Amino acid sequence: MPSTLLTPFHQFLKVTRAHFTCDKDTVRLVYVSDVGKDAEDERLSNYIADKTPLFYRELPKVLESFGDGHFVSTIKETLSRLPTSESFRSSHFAEITTSIFAEEVMGLKKIYSKLSLLTAENANAFKMDLMLYRPKTDPVEFVLGEVKSSPKTEADGLPAGHDKSCFADLFTSFNEYGEDDLSFDLTAAKDNIEALDASERERVKAALKPYAARLVSYAGFVIIDHSTKSPEEVSLLATRKNKKTFDVDLICLEGFPVVADSVYKKLEAIRNACSL
Repeated sequence: MPSTLLTPFHQFLKVTRAHFTCDKDTVRLVYVSDVGKDAEDERLSNYIADKTPLFYRELPKVLESFGDGHFVSTIKETLSRLPTSESFRSSHFAEITTSIFAEEVMGLKKIYSKLSLLTAENANAFKMDLMLYRPKTDPVEFVLGEVKSSPKTEADGLPAGHDKSCFADLFTSFNEYGEDDLSFDLTAAKDNIEALDASERERVKAALKPYAARLVSYAGFVIIDHSTKSPEEVSLLATRKNKKTFDVDLICLEGFPVVADSVYKKLEAIRNACSL
C-alpha cells in the first residue's frame, strides 16, 4: 500500500500515481506521476543531492568511518564513487530518484540499490536496479525494481521516441532476467541488510534463509522529462506483453537533465573541496 504520511518528496508531486488509460487492450497497470523541480522555496535537486551519497556507500560504513574520527576523509571517500560521465550521472540520478519515490510515495522499503555494488565510478552493475520489500507483509514480499530513463527534452525534438528506447528497454531487461539473476540478487540482499531497522532486519533475514516462505514480485519504473510525455508512447507500457508480471510507474520530471546535472555539480563541488 502507498504511504499515507506526507514525506519530503510529496511536496514536489503535482500528480501522484494517476492511472493511465487508453483505448487499447491493456495487460498491466501504469501509474503516472508528475514531479516539479521546485516547491515554494525548496528545490528537488537539493533534496536528491542530500540523499545521493548514501546510495554509493551504506550508512553503517559511513558512520563507522566517522566514528574513527576522520570527518573530511570520510566525506571524500563516500563521494569518490560519483560518476564523472554525463550518461552515467543521468542514469544514476534516475535510479536514486526512483528509489526515493518507491520509499516515500509507494511505501516500499529499500534493502539496497545496485549503485552500492559498483566497482568503479563510471561503471554499471548488472541484475535488477533496486531490491525493495513491502513492510508488514507476512511472509515478506521482496520487490525487484528495474529502472529506465531518458533525459531527452522537448527541445531535442518530438516525438521523443521513448516507445522505441527506454520504454522498450524495460521489457527487454525483464525478459532477460532469469532464475540465476534472482538468486544473485537475493544473495546480495543477505549481505546488505545492516542498514534496516532491527525489527525489520530480523524478518527480512529470516525470509532470505533457504526454503523460507517468501514472495517475490517485480516493478517497472521509467523516468522521463515532463515535456516529452506522450499518451501514444505511454500506451506501450500498458499494452506490451512480457514474460514477467509487473506494473509500471512512469515518473515525469520537470527539467530532468537540469535537475540531474545540478545534483552532481553540488556533490562534485564538495568532493573537490575535500581534495584541496
